[in-house]
Amino acid sequence: MYRTMKIKQWILVTCMGMMSVQGNAQAVSDLEYEGRQNYGLKLGMGLNSMYGGKLINPRPTVGFMAGFYLHTNPEKRSPLGFQTGLDLRMRGSNFANGKQGDSNINRSYTKIAIMSMDVPLLMTYRLSKQRDKTIKQLQAGLQLGYNFNSVMYVGPGKIPLPTSLSTFNSTEKWNRLPIKLMDYQATVGYQSRGESYGYSVSVKMGLRNLNDDFVIRGLVDLNNDGIPETEQELISPSTDPKNEKPGTPQMIGTWSVEFALVF
Repeated sequence: MYRTMKIKQWILVTCMGMMSVQGNAQAVSDLEYEGRQNYGLKLGMGLNSMYGGKLINPRPTVGFMAGFYLHTNPEKRSPLGFQTGLDLRMRGSNFANGKQGDSNINRSYTKIAIMSMDVPLLMTYRLSKQRDKTIKQLQAGLQLGYNFNSVMYVGPGKIPLPTSLSTFNSTEKWNRLPIKLMDYQATVGYQSRGESYGYSVSVKMGLRNLNDDFVIRGLVDLNNDGIPETEQELISPSTDPKNEKPGTPQMIGTWSVEFALVF
């Protein structure tokens, strides 16, 4: 009888100890709770491409991003919050053009690369409890972007357009393709942040038509005499509405699926 009571007491103490350890593993102390920071860094990569019909045969490409984030004080009792920040992002799209047998294979556009500075404006909904060490939340909102650099690549070797042809126009001009500078994307995602690090997954869809009269023309030296004398469209397939089939969509939109580590 005595031995049975001792065993029951031992089991009870063990269970209480395990519950205490579990509680300490999932909840923060008052000191930790008050010292939680509301900012951090993020570093990630993703699949990016374009849609809309203006640029044909788009295919995903891998892009990268780095930035920092700010969010509302985690001490708020409400599960609703707000997160913003500033990101440097490399994105764009591949294109399945320039296939063997194409007479304009070396002029076929096969990739567009865009560099942008982005500001996410996200509403958040906390899924975890207020004092959990790991903050889990849903995110949704807009991402505002400034496309400060854009380059087109042509041919199977994806050579930068400025160096693929002897053009009269300067290389610097082709660092700015005829796309609009400002972009905005709808964003939905999930984020999990622990004491030291975490991760986020998001899907983004461009809402703005970036087509800014997307036709690329220039003077080309066709007879190799060193003098660019012939003006023509520099890429294939043509993006000039005069040469496109009637009813061709004129939309250039972007999309991405992104994974990032947060610190």
